[in-house]
Amino acid sequence: MSGHSNPGKGNRRKAVLMMALAIIASSRLPLEAQNTSVTGVVKSAAGEPVSGALVKVSSAELRIEFMVVTQAQGRYSTPNLLPGKYTIQAFGGTHQSPSADPIELRRGRQGKTDVVLSALLQISPREKRMTDAAEYEKLMPVSEDGIQHVIAGICSECHSLEWILSARKTPEKWQETLDRMGVKVIGNRRALSPLVRPQREHEDPLMMKYFSKHFTPGVPQDPRVVKQWLLRKGGPSHPNRNLPPTLLTGAAAKYFAMEFSLPAGSAPHDIAVDSQGIAWVSERNTGMLGRFDPNSLAYSRMASPPGAYPEFQLNAVAVDPQDQIWCVDDGPNARILQYDPKSREFNSYPIPEYRWPVPEIGWARIQTLGFLKGQVWAAGKTSDRIIRLDPKTRRFTHYPLPRISVPFGLAISSGMVWYSAQVGNAVMKLDPSTSRLTPFIVPTLRSGLRGMAADGEGNLWVAALESGKLVNVDRTGKITEYSPPTEDPGPFAVAVDAKRNLIWFSEVFSDRIARFDPSTSTFVEFPHPSADSDVRRIEVDRSHPNRVWWSSPRNDKIGYMEVMD
Repeated sequence: MSGHSNPGKGNRRKAVLMMALAIIASSRLPLEAQNTSVTGVVKSAAGEPVSGALVKVSSAELRIEFMVVTQAQGRYSTPNLLPGKYTIQAFGGTHQSPSADPIELRRGRQGKTDVVLSALLQISPREKRMTDAAEYEKLMPVSEDGIQHVIAGICSECHSLEWILSARKTPEKWQETLDRMGVKVIGNRRALSPLVRPQREHEDPLMMKYFSKHFTPGVPQDPRVVKQWLLRKGGPSHPNRNLPPTLLTGAAAKYFAMEFSLPAGSAPHDIAVDSQGIAWVSERNTGMLGRFDPNSLAYSRMASPPGAYPEFQLNAVAVDPQDQIWCVDDGPNARILQYDPKSREFNSYPIPEYRWPVPEIGWARIQTLGFLKGQVWAAGKTSDRIIRLDPKTRRFTHYPLPRISVPFGLAISSGMVWYSAQVGNAVMKLDPSTSRLTPFIVPTLRSGLRGMAADGEGNLWVAALESGKLVNVDRTGKITEYSPPTEDPGPFAVAVDAKRNLIWFSEVFSDRIARFDPSTSTFVEFPHPSADSDVRRIEVDRSHPNRVWWSSPRNDKIGYMEVMD
């Protein structure tokens, strides 16, 4: 009898072994990263400890950087790191530590490096951004017939004149633009009087002559206009703009940040987080769906399925309640993609074509995705429509919007679908059952509404890029505009910590991510690790509510900020 094995006992051993392996796998923390970190003290040139300074610990080889804040007695400590070579540099107020040779961190060891703020730190003062249409009008080339004033009056009704001054199109493309705007304006229920022009037959040829002379591909850009390209490729850089001019204090000093560099040119436009804290990234230029594990600090990529065209344009990544990953390939392939992390398979849903004239970026451009009752909702930015997809039937439903709305942000709350009308300057409520639209007009004209989110109490929060404000539409429809501490910060992306009802938003003109507490009407602004970060999307981590993820298409980086309460 003793020679026979006990099947039950063997199965139990296998179960215990598999459970142990599962625990190890679920931690996703590689052994070499456990207890591998850096600590130290930051001091001034006079030898005094400095609290509230920023310390960057970065590895070019591993493509990772952590930024921490010195606490009491100037002490700092990083989270767990992977073994490798790291450079350490500190920044505090008007001084920084000199560049130093990298240190090597070994597996399971804690490195110790003290630094001294002995070198001057140059932080150029922020120049005032040009926002007044009259200022831009002065930069427009003068025409004897004065048509530049007509153009300025018409175009500034909907958008900044910087768009016109920066554009370089062939005469054919300018004619398409002029025709398209005419079609859109006629269909716009707001009936903007300066745009509905009885004298159009006389003025349009003069406009075409003006555009063809001053804004075609061979005409050099005006340096004064290029200086305003804060969010455009080829715009000026602003070294150290992210660094605060003074030492951090209070709540602003209680955080750390991580940033990870993606392959050059990937342009990670959007980021979303699943229920396990895994970040998913849409690489706009490569067609890759990225996956970043914050525990192992590992990044992997999934290639999108081939489309009808070789060009990819991935945007608007989002995670649904079942942890399915959704994104949009809104270039010529014009499709919504669904990725199942378990089966590692994609589903593709072609977006029905929109046949009205649209801008050069294409008719399929979608900025944001949302979910309601198993359906996928999308904001059609260039097609002026809200789109609903039923994945089970693969059927699309369209909700036409007033023309020149340019829906940007999207939020779902209490069974209603909300969107921010970028050009329409309104927060709109769509009732899916009746298709009825209810507008909530923002008091500040041309606010430049961008991202939005709903909090746990049913209030809507919207970032206003041009006005520099955080806009709230409460459950009664009352609109309140809040001004962050930094002047003209450029609010862009919005996310909500639903558990504590805290509002997070990115500031693209000041390189900060800010937090607003509606219960106290107070802001805290946290400096970003990099200058010119241009953060277009943020998301609160449901598994770690103190952690807010971000993506930076301009710098080819992703990362998060984590508050230490």
